[in-house]
Amino acid sequence: MKGRKLASDKLSVVVRVDVDGEQIQIAATGRVTTSSLQGLYPVVQRTKGLGGGLGVEMDLSEATIDADALDQLRIYAELHEVPVRLNAAPGNVGNVTALPSRKFQTASRAA
Repeated sequence: MKGRKLASDKLSVVVRVDVDGEQIQIAATGRVTTSSLQGLYPVVQRTKGLGGGLGVEMDLSEATIDADALDQLRIYAELHEVPVRLNAAPGNVGNVTALPSRKFQTASRAA
């Protein structure tokens, strides 16, 4: 599925764990709506719970996000301290929360 774009608006979610075991990424494609967020939030919470303290980020850069869903996502990301990566296209207003570089994440874990 990696690298393939879905023609559907249906939300598809894949959970990836880095080989080095320091980061878990929840990647979603399709359309993110306020309704589909209600299905995405439990995935994030379960992943954080099973991650044993590993960093968890949501990658929505390949998804289309409705404006109402983007507002909800901003609040959720801030409350639960989950970085979210978005497509920097003109329709999206930037990241919900800024993602530190991989180099910084690794260095901060070593400290």
